[in-house]
Amino acid sequence: MRTRILRRSRGRAQEARAWGRMMPSMRVARVLTNETCNQGCSFCSARRPAERPELVRPRSVLARIDAALAEGAREVVLTGGEPTMRRDLAALVKHARARGAERVVLETNAALVTESLARSLVDAGLSIARVHMPAFGPEADVITRDEGGFSATLAGARALVAAGIPLEIATPIVRENLELVASIPGRLRAADLPVSRLVASVPVDAPDPATLAPLEGAARALERLDQAAREAAIPLSLDPGAAIPPCSFERPARLAHLYALSPGGATRPGHARVAACSTCVVADRCPGVPSPLLSREPASRFRPLTEDRVRRKLTVISSIREQIDRELVTRDVHRTPDGHLVPSYIVRIQFQCNQACDFCFVSTHLPAPEEEDVRRAILEVGRAGGVLQISGGEPTLNGRLLAYVELAKREGAITVELQTNAVRLADAGLTRSLEEAGLDVAFVSLHGSRAEVSDVITRAPGTFEKTARGLDALAQTKIQVRLNFVFCAPNRADFPDFVRLVAARWPAAQINVSVVGGFTDLVPRTESLIPRYGDLLPAMREGLEIARAAGISVLGFESMCGIPLCLAPVDPRGFFDLAEIPAGHDGGEFVRAEACGRCELNTRCFGFRRSYAELHGTAEARAVVRGAHSSFPPPS
Repeated sequence: MRTRILRRSRGRAQEARAWGRMMPSMRVARVLTNETCNQGCSFCSARRPAERPELVRPRSVLARIDAALAEGAREVVLTGGEPTMRRDLAALVKHARARGAERVVLETNAALVTESLARSLVDAGLSIARVHMPAFGPEADVITRDEGGFSATLAGARALVAAGIPLEIATPIVRENLELVASIPGRLRAADLPVSRLVASVPVDAPDPATLAPLEGAARALERLDQAAREAAIPLSLDPGAAIPPCSFERPARLAHLYALSPGGATRPGHARVAACSTCVVADRCPGVPSPLLSREPASRFRPLTEDRVRRKLTVISSIREQIDRELVTRDVHRTPDGHLVPSYIVRIQFQCNQACDFCFVSTHLPAPEEEDVRRAILEVGRAGGVLQISGGEPTLNGRLLAYVELAKREGAITVELQTNAVRLADAGLTRSLEEAGLDVAFVSLHGSRAEVSDVITRAPGTFEKTARGLDALAQTKIQVRLNFVFCAPNRADFPDFVRLVAARWPAAQINVSVVGGFTDLVPRTESLIPRYGDLLPAMREGLEIARAAGISVLGFESMCGIPLCLAPVDPRGFFDLAEIPAGHDGGEFVRAEACGRCELNTRCFGFRRSYAELHGTAEARAVVRGAHSSFPPPS
């Protein structure tokens, strides 16, 4: 981080802010603790040969921490130089926590971390250690100019983990490691080093600009790193303070999960606009190109992003932390057929996904939530004696999945369900481990009877076959399998063939019916995606007849993701025993048709999703009267 000395005439509060960089959109404050370092990365612009007394003295650092928290920071990042060169580091962590910091993060190369220091940091309240690792192995020593440094870093990282401190790996992408970064995720996994996430950065300013990666090389390296992180199941994020614009990539949608652009966030110091920005769909939220990068490579070509789908994937509607907090837990109630209400919780342990369905309403560009937040949510489920639905994104990408399942069962969740696309469950070892951990239900998304349908919807070619193999592996366990078929315009005629596939290949499975809805701004509200209910009913009815003949249960009509109960092509008498929907439970997402006022299922049915009503209206609704129908006729 680049710093500068302020004139002596400025007050203490201004002096404190000079060496503490606030990132208001995330309520994260980076507080400089010192400027010397035990390593010598040539691209580093923060390191100095000697400390400045006015910056490094304890009272100055404490004042910077206090100023950051007074300005609303929720997370304090202690950075350097190398903070572990300070003897009072644990005291700084303890001070930040005592003054109200929700999280304290340490940025370090960990080469000086001992078991004793790690224990003192965890006792002081350190939340995360973010360890600098530009390469894995002796190659790192060449970059850091520190012979033997990588071995010391690895030992320090293991000491931090042993003390119970969650570990992140920070990897800058520079000229020296362009061909090395993609190997880091796999080598971390092979070394059995538990990492909560990788944090990549692309420095654009350095004492020697020749050490920086060219834009094209950095973009390709980041693409390779992203793919390697997916394969190693390690979440990857991009430091927003050291990022290249999303238009730098060959397939921006593929890397969109690394960004969290906010409407109105187009103005950021140190950035410039180029001609392509004028027609780009994220021009109102992307700050443009870092000015040092543009000065260094003025001939770089940038393409405007034109797809609304990409805009939605790049966008976050509040701070990253606030959005994670909002999406982490969905508190619901499960309505049993006999009229009871059971607390139900969806806990999203992962936001990133290995598929890209257009109708997905999850912010898949967010980093994974912190382990302590997930554990807290699971403990709440256990105390309530509720149903836990572990979800994502794709939760099997999270390396802590098994531990979360075990925790939920140990703490008293009555049912533990995994919502997954099962792509990774083709690994029979993982599937057996989930069974041994206590998983009760696998709720598997599969939206077509064949790859030609499914892979178009998921935008992930090849995953239909992987999901099918995952289902084959699940069928060899005692885990209850429930297949979720989301009706949308591209697959609306495929449901009968889907039921035939299930009956032939996974006959013990249940089928859950969902209908695409415009839940959030992430879901396009178009007729090309969201069909009329009436257009779905012929295929839905035919599929139900096939399922009935095969003895397969079909569920989901009564859920928030189902359809108005008056339109469900089943005998409505089965819905009268449902518990009434608690007041306000629909969150204002649903509206009633005129016919709903006369319907005896009115208090047990969600009605029409507001986005559907805006697109198609509510004229399809029909009042259901108890005793008037033995089976509901098809709409005319």
